Amino acid sequence: MIQRVRSNCGSREGKWVGFIILSILAFAAIAIPYHQADSGLQTVEAHQVLITDVDQENLAMIAELRLAHEEIRDLYAESKELSVNEHQTWPAIESLEAEWIAPFVKDQSWKRKGEHEWQSVSTGLYLGFPRHLDAAQPILLDSRTSAADIWIYASDSEQLESKLVAFEFDEDSLIHQGWKQIVMVADDKDTHSH
Repeated sequence: MIQRVRSNCGSREGKWVGFIILSILAFAAIAIPYHQADSGLQTVEAHQVLITDVDQENLAMIAELRLAHEEIRDLYAESKELSVNEHQTWPAIESLEAEWIAPFVKDQSWKRKGEHEWQSVSTGLYLGFPRHLDAAQPILLDSRTSAADIWIYASDSEQLESKLVAFEFDEDSLIHQGWKQIVMVADDKDTHSH
């Protein structure tokens, strides 16, 4: 008795494996564009400036204001706990100085940065004018939001005080007067400006 046995060269299995590989590649080619991660690009508007583009004189002031923002928010939250009528109040410049919160304290660092005169211009808004023109620029801290919103005056600071009479401290007014909003850049992100 003679039985014919076909050789098992694996052609049938090879075709199935090839079909599965092609199916996976086709699915990936279709699905990948719809499952892209965020590109990480952060856009900067015309009224904004990157923290990496800020002058060295202003960087130390901005760093202190970011820390001061946290302290101000904590003092604001504590005022509700201490208040009988549940009315929160923003800390005054004098209380920030009494608490030794930089840059409001008049110490050697304050002198080196330009001896800024601080004033509370509205609820949660703190404005600092330098006495010396070669120091850090006029700067505004908005503590009303959870993240520090810092604005720097990019134009001629000698004319700024006269412009602030009856001035509304909203974003449109700040942009119109020549203020630049500081944009903090994450370490792992690229940034493009318009």
